[in-house]
Amino acid sequence: MRRALLVLIVACGGSSPHGGGTKQPAVKDLAAHLPATLAADHPKEGDARTIHVRVWADADVRQRPRWKEELGDYVDAASQLLVPLVGAKLAVDDIKEWDRPGNPRDALDRLEKDDDGKDVQWVIGFIAPNKFASKAMAELGQSKPLGHHVVVHLWADQPETAALAHELAGLGANERTEVIGAHRRHEQAVVLLHYLAKTCGAIAEADPTQIQYPSYSPKQATFSDRNRELIQLAVDERLADDNEQQIAHDLVEAIQKSDWGGWIPTDHDEVVATLGGVLNAGKATKTAADVPMAAQEELDRIREMGKRKQIDDAIRELDNLLVAYPASATMHELKCELMLVKPGVADDKTKAACARTAELAPGDPVVHFALGEAFARAGDIAAAHAELQLAADRIANLKQAQNDAWRRLVAIYLAMGALTWTEDAIAAGRLDTDPVAADVASQRARYGLRRGAKIKPEAEPAALAASRAALELVYAGKYDEAARAIAAGNRKWPAAAGLEAARCDLELRQGRPDAARAACAHAIAIDPDESWALYLSAVLLFKDGSAGTTKAGIDKLKKAIAIDPGLGQAWRTKDTAAFDQLAKDYQAKFGQALPE
Repeated sequence: MRRALLVLIVACGGSSPHGGGTKQPAVKDLAAHLPATLAADHPKEGDARTIHVRVWADADVRQRPRWKEELGDYVDAASQLLVPLVGAKLAVDDIKEWDRPGNPRDALDRLEKDDDGKDVQWVIGFIAPNKFASKAMAELGQSKPLGHHVVVHLWADQPETAALAHELAGLGANERTEVIGAHRRHEQAVVLLHYLAKTCGAIAEADPTQIQYPSYSPKQATFSDRNRELIQLAVDERLADDNEQQIAHDLVEAIQKSDWGGWIPTDHDEVVATLGGVLNAGKATKTAADVPMAAQEELDRIREMGKRKQIDDAIRELDNLLVAYPASATMHELKCELMLVKPGVADDKTKAACARTAELAPGDPVVHFALGEAFARAGDIAAAHAELQLAADRIANLKQAQNDAWRRLVAIYLAMGALTWTEDAIAAGRLDTDPVAADVASQRARYGLRRGAKIKPEAEPAALAASRAALELVYAGKYDEAARAIAAGNRKWPAAAGLEAARCDLELRQGRPDAARAACAHAIAIDPDESWALYLSAVLLFKDGSAGTTKAGIDKLKKAIAIDPGLGQAWRTKDTAAFDQLAKDYQAKFGQALPE
């Protein structure tokens, strides 16, 4: 293009190299033989952003002299229009040799297989020229709406030159070379732009002077304003790393915002259908979108009403807001959460409100978190787990909040006492080094719920609650109630070492050391890492008072501390040989003096 423009400048005022400054009529007429100059109406201001592309060249292309420079020139020519058109320039990261097998019509599929294009915005493949001259765009290149790959046939020298015979008639050798070169560069740039635009959702146009017309013409110079709008939208969102479904949604919205007669109806319908297919394929990952600014303040006020437990008023206000925004998943999500408080998770209207949220944003985990928590509060562990599994499956759809979502899931499971599910969530969320992982390990040790024991994961919340309740009764001095609770728990969960540790504590407090030793021994036999039973066993050994039992007690304490560092009681031994060291270790661990 720059060379063609230079010829035009010479034609309008340059001097002849053959002396005397005489103007040459042949050169003066050359402008009529040149293709249109690519240009954008209302050029975009500001610095252009960079679009990274990778170029592939098949074996036929590589037979041309200086083929790399030639392909770079074509990409550069297309870039010179994109800069003023949408404020973006193409940068070729690499030009690679492509040993492409198969039919040229399969070239696009082959390019997609050979290069996933994940590190660039576009992958461009240049392939062998046709054996005939053609103006049909379908014969000159390939791409797909929202694709990242473009294929362009190289200019067919002999047939295309022959097709320019009427443009070349009467021109000298130099002028013929200039005209042929200008047409070659123009066609290659226009075909590349046509198919790049197609990947951005551009629709075929009825005006033959526009680049998106179904046939190539040397008169083509730019895009219509409506197609320029689509290209701008897609380029902006791609550079912002928006996902394919969001781009498809926004393109459909832009296309359908108003009728425009310049598009070819059949291609319009085909592009919209293709984008709709992308939307349907991605519907499973849709999350709740942001609330319109006009409604944000009102929605915040409704949330505050909910926090103040003004549930009926909040739902009434929210229903009024939903009249204006019936498809807002975020608003329906808030309604679901309010109704989970009142009338509750078992109510049919609550179920319908939450189901509507899941329908509008099937990829969003938040509604499933809310339902899981509600079922857990109601004691329906199976239903809670089912909803929380759905939430876990959708966390990957969140862009920036995945870590927070995994932490929320872990916190819910931990509050339920579902230790195995908590550990699974920790592993899935890669939170193994988080303090919460140590907390779960402590809970297992403290209440004797060893992973892999005969207690199923779904039974862990009830078994853990039974051990806690029994110990609380022991601490409260309600010994008869504690004995009954332990016996009932043992009948349900004979593999729960925490209940035997509670029995050991009960017997010790009632002054029956032999029964206490037996209960602690039984707990440790079930779970060698039962930290409370290890601690109580040490206490019983210290009560014996002999040197041998004191040493054995210290060994029990050390094991309890290693398993459950947060068990403060295990640090409190009066053995003079170990007290000083334990006090130092306690200070280092907890940042305070060892309690007396």
